[in-house]
Amino acid sequence: MRKRESWVADTLLELADTLAPALDPVNYWLCVADRYAQLIPSSSIRLAAFGVHDALPVVVNTDERLGEPGIGGILAEEGPGIDCCESRGPVVGVRLDEAAERWERLAPASLSLGFRTVHAFPFSRHGEVLGAVTILTTDTTRLPEADVRIAVALADAATIGMLNHRAITGLTATSEQLQGALSSRVIIEQAKGLVSARLEIGTDDAFLLIRRYARSHNLRIGEVSESLVGRRTTAADLVVALNEHVMKANRRP
Repeated sequence: MRKRESWVADTLLELADTLAPALDPVNYWLCVADRYAQLIPSSSIRLAAFGVHDALPVVVNTDERLGEPGIGGILAEEGPGIDCCESRGPVVGVRLDEAAERWERLAPASLSLGFRTVHAFPFSRHGEVLGAVTILTTDTTRLPEADVRIAVALADAATIGMLNHRAITGLTATSEQLQGALSSRVIIEQAKGLVSARLEIGTDDAFLLIRRYARSHNLRIGEVSESLVGRRTTAADLVVALNEHVMKANRRP
């Protein structure tokens, strides 16, 4: 790999840059899988990992054969990807012709496709497991220790990146909720002041009138307040509605 150190630095930075709320987890994991394919030439990558509060993981295959039911379904149930998630540690350099007892379905299925060696690295950090990347190769060459360390670093960077994205997404949602609540409160206060001035009553009585109108029309107080401030509903409308409600209540047996 040309300019290896530069590639590693650029890749780690790329995987760490996840603080934008608009980041797409699917595209992110596609990028992660592509970087593993660049790190280990002539490899086929299967990545399965969660994004932001997903019910199902994002699954990426750089080799269409890995998406076939014959091996794709097996990889979802057994193999190094499952093992490394359970152990929270990498699985490196397992020869498939020696793994028949360990993975009795995966080993023959992979060998039949020409794969000879398999590796896997978990996306795990501080007890949180997001998934794993499984790397299948067609040779039995030992994976250099430097590549193992880089592969672990990429997994750690991707995990931290996605966890940070989850955090910023959660903070953004909370901020939007708080901003919405604050905006609603401001509108309600404006409506109270408007009704109070129009009817020459106290603000507490104005709020009671708004609330009664909202209940009688099955509306939220915020909706009635927005209508009052926007001049779609008037203070007089509230009084008329309240009088009609009282008259109906008095006519009941």
